Amino acid sequence: MFTLRNAVVGRGFRAALMLGGTLATFGASAAHAGYYVETVANTGRGYDRGCAATYNSIGKGAAFVNNAGGNGPCVPADFLSSQGAVVTVTGSTDTTGTLTAAHDASSVVRLPDAAYATASADLKTAKLGLTASAVNFSTANSSSELNDTLHFAIAGATANTVTFIPVSFAFSGSFVPGADTSHSSAELGWGFSFGNATAYEYGDYGAGYYSPPNYPTFAFPEVTPSRVGGWQSYSFASYTPTDTRFSGVYAITGATADIPIDFRLSLNAYNTALDYSHTGSVSIGHVAGVSFTSDSGVFLTAAGGAVPEPASWALMLAGFGLVGTMARQRRTAVVA
Repeated sequence: MFTLRNAVVGRGFRAALMLGGTLATFGASAAHAGYYVETVANTGRGYDRGCAATYNSIGKGAAFVNNAGGNGPCVPADFLSSQGAVVTVTGSTDTTGTLTAAHDASSVVRLPDAAYATASADLKTAKLGLTASAVNFSTANSSSELNDTLHFAIAGATANTVTFIPVSFAFSGSFVPGADTSHSSAELGWGFSFGNATAYEYGDYGAGYYSPPNYPTFAFPEVTPSRVGGWQSYSFASYTPTDTRFSGVYAITGATADIPIDFRLSLNAYNTALDYSHTGSVSIGHVAGVSFTSDSGVFLTAAGGAVPEPASWALMLAGFGLVGTMARQRRTAVVA
């Protein structure tokens, strides 16, 4: 049996697939100054391994590699002739690393072994999507990340003006354990940063489901996440592996600000199925007199982009006791 682990390192993911003592790693590489998207879809079966489809994870742009180590090219015909396994890798083929949206997919099938993984990231919609499923003696993992730099301008502000920016992220998905729960495992990791504010849980703090008695259910080890900081105030409307919704308020001082933003998710599956396709999203609330551009030129520009209803922000801010404070400091963070 082989096991699979995933962790967040620096600005990006480092996905690791352990196969018979050989560790194949896929680490993030910022592809373009100021913004990038990164995706990894990785599958393998037993010690015969498989292939990974990646974008901006192994150098710049697309790479389809054998996950046995060394990042050699994926050759599906070799798996078919030597093992009778059908290996497929597809995805973005751009080699410049400058795409603002990317997608990857990987699979390996030699029944009864079968594994599938997909990953997507899109700066225009500020959304991430992942799936990972595996049965019998196979494993799948996937990760996706979006990163941009936002340039805020606050009309009429002075060097001492404090403006509060509502920010949120959310992800949801489904988890289905395998029939043999004594040989099943699943992992979910996530991370979000906005300027110097962060919220993340991965590694030992990510969601885990392992063979009993460790984790009889797919759950986070903490009832309330502890790795959150830098926010003026924040709350979780929901905090479970299948439904997490975060809202925070970030303080900007001055008339302009350059704010890096990063959002990432990762999945590992062994004899389980995880579906988080098109469910990770980021929102920035409307603020009177505040506008922003992005280094990518497309962040949250999709029609009907992820902007929460003003009433929702009003309720959140009132709960934090910030509405009065914001009014005293020149503006509110809610548009009627």
